[in-house]
Amino acid sequence: MSQAEAAHIANAVSAYATVLAGLLTIAFARMMTRQPGAWLAVYVCVLVTGVATVWYHGFGEPFPARVADIGTNLLLAWMIQVAVVGDLYPGRGGRLLNLVVALVNLEYILTFALSGGQGATPLVLPFGEFGGYTLGELLLIVNCFIAVTLLFARRREIHPLARPLLYLSTLIFFAGLLLSTASNSRIDLGIIAYHATWHIVGAFGFVALWAFNEMRFSLTEGEHAEEHEERADETRLAESAEIQSPADREQVFSY
Repeated sequence: MSQAEAAHIANAVSAYATVLAGLLTIAFARMMTRQPGAWLAVYVCVLVTGVATVWYHGFGEPFPARVADIGTNLLLAWMIQVAVVGDLYPGRGGRLLNLVVALVNLEYILTFALSGGQGATPLVLPFGEFGGYTLGELLLIVNCFIAVTLLFARRREIHPLARPLLYLSTLIFFAGLLLSTASNSRIDLGIIAYHATWHIVGAFGFVALWAFNEMRFSLTEGEHAEEHEERADETRLAESAEIQSPADREQVFSY
């Protein structure tokens, strides 16, 4: 078996890790702390991206599957931005950023789809024999950097106990970024299939992202519950004082 054939099989099989990550995060989001709807949409996009990746790598990498693969990846990265903006950027500026990024992504996907896949997709940032990035891959990286920047710019608004999971999720995705620099067909030392490993690392990254959200939303929900209980106690004490009879009050003061 050639290196290219081995890489093809590894890429196709490892793509199922992304599918499983989508299924798990959707299930966790429904069974545990209810997260905002935008984050549930993110986890659905993880599942859709995984299916597109299986199609692309598992069926000979046809051009329509290539369009679906990069398109769903861009959709996922943009959806993360939308969720972050919904959490931490309630003003008009955040919505404008989402719109601009969406239009840029859509323009690229349409242009790429209409090209018909004539010839090999050129690398705009080559790394010699090791691999490199196409324009679509660079655009995906920019999308991810925007989402990370948005989160870190508002990290003081994130519960301190949840921040370590934010750092962990970011570290995992940066590890995936380094792995993604390699060619799809490159394997070193007989077992280091870079692109396939990127699929697996990315899948764990999405689960870590869910864990980060689970931590911060559950902590916020717990704080709100405590505040509600404190207000309820204060209300009960006030009501008790109001209904107390004058005779009872005189008896209290006599002590």
